[in-house]
Amino acid sequence: MLDQLLSGLHGLLKAAAEDPSPARLLAAWGLVSLAPLALVVPMTAVCLGAALLPAGWAALVILGGVAANTALSWGLARTLFGRRWEAWLEARGGRLAAVRAGAQRSPLKWAILSRYLPAPFSAVPMALAATGVGFWTTVLGSLIGMAPWTAIYIWVVRAGREGSVGAIGQALALVVLMGLFLNWVRGRLLAAPAGAPEAPAAPALPRLQPRQPGLPVVLLYTLQGQAHNDEARADLAGWRDALGFEVDEQPLELAEAVRRERYQHHAPVAFFDGQELFNFKMDENLLKVRLQAWRERGGR
Repeated sequence: MLDQLLSGLHGLLKAAAEDPSPARLLAAWGLVSLAPLALVVPMTAVCLGAALLPAGWAALVILGGVAANTALSWGLARTLFGRRWEAWLEARGGRLAAVRAGAQRSPLKWAILSRYLPAPFSAVPMALAATGVGFWTTVLGSLIGMAPWTAIYIWVVRAGREGSVGAIGQALALVVLMGLFLNWVRGRLLAAPAGAPEAPAAPALPRLQPRQPGLPVVLLYTLQGQAHNDEARADLAGWRDALGFEVDEQPLELAEAVRRERYQHHAPVAFFDGQELFNFKMDENLLKVRLQAWRERGGR
């Protein structure tokens, strides 16, 4: 079944290469954007098919498809799939769990690095979204990470079509150099500098507590040592006057057992009006909607 699907995709992309009309180029872009969402369609196979296009169009179609696929995947993880996707990631672990852990420390670096890990293409931005990495950081990281791959796909396909020993040798040399480069990048990003002194920890922002009675209250649970605590505090503190709400911050250790177990790897986590509002990174648009709904009900 997968072989038939890939064969059909290759045929459509080959037709676009033979006649790169606007409609066929748009169809090629759509294939690169949507096909990997199935998680069983390898992005490499789709990109190699798109590399049959003239070099300039191939680069635009591949990178445009990467941007669209990343945006869609990120959005699905933050909206439609939500908690179910996070529960699947927790159960699966492996490389995607490593992506989430690294992204908490260095979001952009890991958005780039994740494009060199053997993981389903659309699953990676979903893992980043579940960690709290922002939309534009995820898209930019994917584009930077995929730019070298795009050049390799176009070069390899061109070498194969020319059929010359020199062109094929150049393509193979490029692949080998890319492999060595990837190992170097992974080592630089994953390994701590030898003998480097640890940077002093920045002082934590003070715990947020309600200041004015009568305002709606966002309940924020934080976990000691979690890197995103201060970011969540700063975001909430920056919006509470403008949107008219207060914040009650509590240690996750003091929450009821069900919440402690559920959010021990997802703190900081915020609740409003009895519903989860965000974890790791604040979503001010969702907060505005929830506050408006709360006020329309008369604060009940």
